[in-house]
Amino acid sequence: MTQVESTQFAAEQIRNAIIAGHFKPGDRLVEQQLTDMLNVSRHPVREALRILAREGFVDIQRNKGASVTALDSDSVIDVYNLRMALGKIALDHLLHEKGKISASMLKRLEKLAASAVKFAALEDQSQTVQNDLEFQQTIIDATGLQRTMRYFSELTGDVRRFNNLLAVVYTDRKGDAKKYVVKLFEAIRDGNLEEAQAIWQAKFRKAMDRYLTLIKSDESDGARRPLPK
Repeated sequence: MTQVESTQFAAEQIRNAIIAGHFKPGDRLVEQQLTDMLNVSRHPVREALRILAREGFVDIQRNKGASVTALDSDSVIDVYNLRMALGKIALDHLLHEKGKISASMLKRLEKLAASAVKFAALEDQSQTVQNDLEFQQTIIDATGLQRTMRYFSELTGDVRRFNNLLAVVYTDRKGDAKKYVVKLFEAIRDGNLEEAQAIWQAKFRKAMDRYLTLIKSDESDGARRPLPK
């Protein structure tokens, strides 16, 4: 691999390990250990850590090196405020004028909305989570706005990390699917910008409140437990 490719590879591997929870908040990220683990030279690892620091996954301090950033209320609020704002931009762009969403994209959203209801009946919630993230990204991608698409996609890594570290248990997946996915699809399909905006905001505020409840709890150590509906 070239040095650029090595840096990208190292950043991807370390990022994925942080998102999955293999590297916990506060864990030190020692360059030599990472070079041995990833089988790349030290310079790409150092550059990868700088990239991840800009993304918010890593904290680099002079004379202390790099460590995995803490999971705190501020980071959750920051990520979800950004995702809410990007969604507002997307919905304004898509629904301000008629005909901006293609028939194929609407068909895709309809399929994902139907899958949300279907997956809600399964005991394993992983497909529900994956389907919902895909539904959100599909709405964003429908705009064709490259920066909006890229920024929203990058923040999805944070959401996956929150989910893995806090081990959220969704207790009313069927209700959430109908209220926040099916209804949002219908508002987009009908060109109802005000309704779509309201559902999007409510959906993300509820998600943010779930994480904040766990972080503020004394039990926010990764133990799985149901949350208030």
